[in-house]
Amino acid sequence: MTPTSATSAGASAEPAHADAVLTIEHLCIGLRTDSGKFRRIVEDANFSIAAGEMLALVGESGSGKTMIARSILRLLPQIAAIESGRILFAGKDLDDARPAQMRALRGNAIGMVFQEPMVSLNPALSVGVQMTEALRLHRGLPLEEARRRCLELLERVRIADPLACLKAYPHQFSGGMRQRIMLASTLAMQPKLLIADEPTTALDAIVQKEVMDIMASLTREMGTAVLLVSHDLGMVARYARRIVVLCSGETMESGDTQQVIAQPQHAYTRNLLASLPTRMPRRQAAAATASTPLIEIRDLCIDFNRPAASGRKRAVLRAVAHADLDLLAGETLAVVGESGSGKTTIGRALVRLNCETSGSIRFEGREIASFDKAEMLAYRLKSQMVFQDPFSSLDPRMRLGAIVAEGLRLLPALSAQERRARAAQMLAEVGLSGDYAERFPHELSGGQRQRVCIARAIVTGPRFLVADEAVSALDVTIQKQLLALLQSLQEKFGFACLFITHDLGVVEQIADRVAVIYRGRVLETGPRDTIFDDPRHPYTLRLLQATPRIRRVDGENRISYRLARHEGHAQPPPAGHSYFNHGSIPGQALSPGEPLMLDVGQQHYVACT
Repeated sequence: MTPTSATSAGASAEPAHADAVLTIEHLCIGLRTDSGKFRRIVEDANFSIAAGEMLALVGESGSGKTMIARSILRLLPQIAAIESGRILFAGKDLDDARPAQMRALRGNAIGMVFQEPMVSLNPALSVGVQMTEALRLHRGLPLEEARRRCLELLERVRIADPLACLKAYPHQFSGGMRQRIMLASTLAMQPKLLIADEPTTALDAIVQKEVMDIMASLTREMGTAVLLVSHDLGMVARYARRIVVLCSGETMESGDTQQVIAQPQHAYTRNLLASLPTRMPRRQAAAATASTPLIEIRDLCIDFNRPAASGRKRAVLRAVAHADLDLLAGETLAVVGESGSGKTTIGRALVRLNCETSGSIRFEGREIASFDKAEMLAYRLKSQMVFQDPFSSLDPRMRLGAIVAEGLRLLPALSAQERRARAAQMLAEVGLSGDYAERFPHELSGGQRQRVCIARAIVTGPRFLVADEAVSALDVTIQKQLLALLQSLQEKFGFACLFITHDLGVVEQIADRVAVIYRGRVLETGPRDTIFDDPRHPYTLRLLQATPRIRRVDGENRISYRLARHEGHAQPPPAGHSYFNHGSIPGQALSPGEPLMLDVGQQHYVACT
């Protein structure tokens, strides 16, 4: 592929800037193969970042983005190595830095936020111990001063109870909450260079905007240079001044972000932009013909025990509070909200991985809590779940055919040979035909592993599917393929789908109806087009306005793209009422008592008091 650029040739070296914090010159990275030779995975990368500037590396998985980022800190895997080129930090060649000098730079002058926070946080140490470690080691701060600074940063990334967070452990938080903790820990050091590797993948739109605003303000206030690694083109278009588009280690296009987005020159960049989610017309038959809901959730409350800030005592956390939702046969209901809002808790309760504290869940008109053992077994076959992380939800010791066929063991009428045949058929349905049944999960890409999870979920012929962030961490091109796959399978097999996500672009493409949740409370429900075009609750409007969108513009001679913002505005609540506020409306008094879900037209409900 031939590199092109909106402003400069992708493979040519940028002119070195005297004030550049980071300069990459002709960087080539190789990966050692089984034969002992090196295979080039990054080819002639060139860019520089000035103080106070944010530059984004974008591209699909395997394009070399993370390898470039890790090479700066010498954190490449053992099978990878820098073959040629230079990495200059503050004018000094890092190739000449001794190990002790690199240790002094890591986490201090150069901070990095890794893509997977659970891997980079030590599960055996409390959050407070891990956050204060760098401040005490590099800055020599006393414990209390380090804790005070950490509490300030935890508040800035919207951790609800910072003091309790310091005493808790990583496994007690959702993925999005862990990512906020990692960001706070890194930003507390005020580094000269911040390397952010997919820092907002697990975050909802509002928190993503707030976190990125913190990064942007840090670049302005402290003169910090930011290297942003991301596949979120909308977020990149909003925050990054310059962009480098990578594919298979080569620079396809580079230049001013707005110019590259508006007028992409390379076919690969155009393909990335064309893969972004767009609103698609949805079938009306499911909602129009269903007389009674397949799933009815009424006054659902789910509580968990959590450690309190006062020491060994335990506090009760209400994760879901008095939720009312319906799921119709064959439809897709998208549940959106920030991490920790209770989305996944509701989904897990539907497939009986959580138990309700109070309230009711009905399936086909029957209370599932009253099912006997045989009925519960039958219900589990009719309710399936696609988990957020496909790799951790697949047994690495089992072949894919056995993984997909495992659920069929509960169907005694099928022989072992029939189970294998049906598993192979279902793998073919999701685009993994041939010898894929004999492969192991580690031999697949992230998108392929998610296809296996979908095949495993629908092989038993379920009535409904809970998809928990099924495409959130995938590249836009793979995401587009999986969304099309889910829609085609839903039309073919007729299952309903509770689609849990924080990506409003995906919701706009795939959902029939939308439910907006904040801190365990359902704030608004309604048809997708109504929610997006006529949002009522202020929190819903904030979600939509916080979501950066890239819209396609069809011109006479060529297609171009632009960064668009939601144009909605606040609307008054129904007469005699006010919108329910339990923290979802900043700057306003909290609402007393329980909310009422008022019908504001066309099956559109909003929480009011």
